[in-house]
Parts: sequence; structure tokens; C-alpha cells
Amino acid sequence: MDIIITLPSHVDWSEYMKELDAVKDWKSTMNFKVPFIPKNIKKGDRCYLVHQGYIIGWMSIIGTSSNDSFDCTTTGKKWSGCFIQRSGPFHYIDKQIPMKGFQGVHYFNHEEYGI
Repeated sequence: MDIIITLPSHVDWSEYMKELDAVKDWKSTMNFKVPFIPKNIKKGDRCYLVHQGYIIGWMSIIGTSSNDSFDCTTTGKKWSGCFIQRSGPFHYIDKQIPMKGFQGVHYFNHEEYGI
């Protein structure tokens, strides 16, 4: 089951690319905080990303964690809670698909969007 999330509009894409670059070799993990772990997602599913009003690409989901904590290597901030974990290369999509940003996680059928 693929999901889609929104990167907040105040996040600078060039800064976010540094985080993407740090995990592209599968040796590190990116965490997306959620209030609860969505049902039916599993390792290997795709996590699509909305930024500045467009679906821009996806990453592989490598797992989830509940009631966990970690220190962000980019910001130094300590995070705790539930997380969707992603890693590997970021796959940009070829066409511009508009989508209004939202909070949280939505299930996503990429075939409906021709991706």
C-alpha cells in the first residue's frame, strides 16, 4: 500500500536534498513522524512526497517504528513517537502533478495519477 506525505512549504528543497543524499545508499534512514502507524503499509511500499503544491517523487519504505526516539543528524533535534522509515534513492517523477498539501499521511494509488 503506497502512501503520500507533504513536506511543509517552509522547508527549503535544497536543504531537504541534503537529507535525501544522506540516505540514497541505503545506509541511513529518514523518519517521518506520524501520530500512529498506518495499517497495511509494509517494507518495499512507496512513500510519495508533495512539495510546493506538486507530487514530486517517491522513496521506498523500509519500515516503521513505534514509541521510539532518535537524534536527527541534520538538525540535532531529539524526536520521539511513531515514524515511517524511508531510505534509498529519491525517484523524481517526470510530469508535474498538482496536489494540495495536507497534514499527516494519506493512502495513495499512483496508477490513478498515471505515475
